[in-house]
Amino acid sequence: MRILPHFLLILFGYSFTMKKIILFTITIISTFFSLLPAEEVEDFAMVSIYQMRGDHFVYESNRSNTTFKDINVSFGLLKSNDKSITIENIKSHDTAFSPIPKTETFQETNTTYWLKVDLGTSFPSGRFVYSYADADFSDHTILPEQKLEKFVIEGMQHMKFTYTQGSSPQVYYFKLVPKHYRIPFKLMYVSTFDTFYAYISKNAHIQLILGLLLGLILMAGIYNAAMYYYNKDISFLYYALMQLFMSLLLYNLSGANLWNEGSFFCRNITYEYVISLSTALFATLFTIYFLELKTHLPKLYKLAQVVLLCISLDMILSLFYKSLIIEYYILPFLMLLLIYAGYKRMRQGYKPARFYLAGWVVLTLSVFLNMFRLGYSFFIIDPLYIGAAVEAILFSLALSYKIRMVAKAKEEQKELLVHQSKLASMGEMIGNIAHQWRQPLTHLSYILMNIQEAYKHGELDTEYLDKKTHEANTQINFMSDTIDDFKDFYLPKKEKEDFSLLTATKETLEIMKNTFEHNGIKVALIIKGDSTLHNYKNEYKQVLLNLLSNAKDVLVERGTKSPKVTIIIEEYSISIEDNAGGIKEDVLERIYEPYFTTKVGNSGIGLYMSKMIVERNMHAKLKILNLKNGACFRIIF
Repeated sequence: MRILPHFLLILFGYSFTMKKIILFTITIISTFFSLLPAEEVEDFAMVSIYQMRGDHFVYESNRSNTTFKDINVSFGLLKSNDKSITIENIKSHDTAFSPIPKTETFQETNTTYWLKVDLGTSFPSGRFVYSYADADFSDHTILPEQKLEKFVIEGMQHMKFTYTQGSSPQVYYFKLVPKHYRIPFKLMYVSTFDTFYAYISKNAHIQLILGLLLGLILMAGIYNAAMYYYNKDISFLYYALMQLFMSLLLYNLSGANLWNEGSFFCRNITYEYVISLSTALFATLFTIYFLELKTHLPKLYKLAQVVLLCISLDMILSLFYKSLIIEYYILPFLMLLLIYAGYKRMRQGYKPARFYLAGWVVLTLSVFLNMFRLGYSFFIIDPLYIGAAVEAILFSLALSYKIRMVAKAKEEQKELLVHQSKLASMGEMIGNIAHQWRQPLTHLSYILMNIQEAYKHGELDTEYLDKKTHEANTQINFMSDTIDDFKDFYLPKKEKEDFSLLTATKETLEIMKNTFEHNGIKVALIIKGDSTLHNYKNEYKQVLLNLLSNAKDVLVERGTKSPKVTIIIEEYSISIEDNAGGIKEDVLERIYEPYFTTKVGNSGIGLYMSKMIVERNMHAKLKILNLKNGACFRIIF
């Protein structure tokens, strides 16, 4: 008993989250009833003529020992070209009828078809149901006192009659009226009331299970179609299309249109070929992109392309002839290639391949059982439904795991971009500090020279020394505050705080003050209003510093006469304008793209990071427009 849990731990890893536990519980619940053993129904006798893969078969259940508990009911299928035979005289002519071969399709013209039912000498008295399909009857020998009633359930025709042993006739004749289907499938059987209604009840439960499983599969497809819409990962689209065609295939196999003579889908083998091959086609495409075969398994990628070509050609062939892949049972063996691809990717350490491999093994096994008609005595529904439902859940887990990996990689990339952005602006900051420190250092130098000269001339007294010491401390405090500003600027604060928009703007301008003066750039601060924001103060200052630095760079690069930067503060917004001539339209369209730049030696991530910080982190808007004399960046909170 310990082998299965150990296998699961190896396959899925040791990190079983609550989400995984819930999904696996849903899998167990949805397949529990479908795994119940099929019950053997005893009280019925049946004959059927059907066509499978081009061959006709006749099946009579009364050859076994389970029909009516060893009561022998026999059916005889008769045909004749003699128009003089009627329901009244058929008893004297049935020995002269031609035997019906196994290839009979009930479609011959000028031919009369009859059904002979012999209930046998020991057939019990009671109320019975005679079910039939593909052939109605116009005349019959059932007596009026046997209370014949006809009705239809899900396209299958039925009739009720009463039989009294000893007084009711033992042999009955029916004149058949054939129906015309793409694939003939003649079915007739006699059953007791208990057996008939037990079958109806059981079939209702089966249809409920099929509906639940089919809904699960269809919802998995819809979910992944939505994931493709939001993530643009082509593997989600191929999986959604795979599940769509899988749903169509399973709905077709459910027999919903089996007896609907007027439906396009009724026993349409070409339609079955197309949806089966389409499912295989999109399953292969999903595997190629989900497992990234082209990058990680190039040899298997080429082999998968050959499989795609074979499926496509076979699909075209099936429109005019028949599918060789399906008719000759090739499809399950093609699926083994996808299992091997999943195994190889799992060995390479690709964790989503664990779920993919488990799901594909289950689905392939169910396809084998379906195509080779195995295991039907152990399941109450087609094994393909079970495999498809389990596969849908496991593949959804695989895709969810992939999304988690992609999201984690994006988060790491975002952190890397933030780090690169800070590194890119660090040189600018160091230059600003150099400008900030140049004046106080000069002042400190003058103070020391004054103290030295006063000492030489005997003018150094306590009052003079205290004055100069105070001046020196003032300059040192200014330099210390500059270092604190620099340190705080690069110290990320994870929680929001209340701050004044005007105050934070002035603090940032202090950092840039000497840089603007050094480059002869005038700064105009226009205050139309102020507001207290509850947001990330340091991130706001970082964005503002980046916008001011960009304005300075453009003004210097273009050699603008009388360069000027205007900052306008309004309630819940701030605008940074320059007079450098504006931004070209082709550049304006791409200005927020990462790594896009028009400046030599620039990383091209400053404006991208600014927009990301403003809109994603601060939930504000960063807009840009060209004015008459230059460009304007505006942050709206």
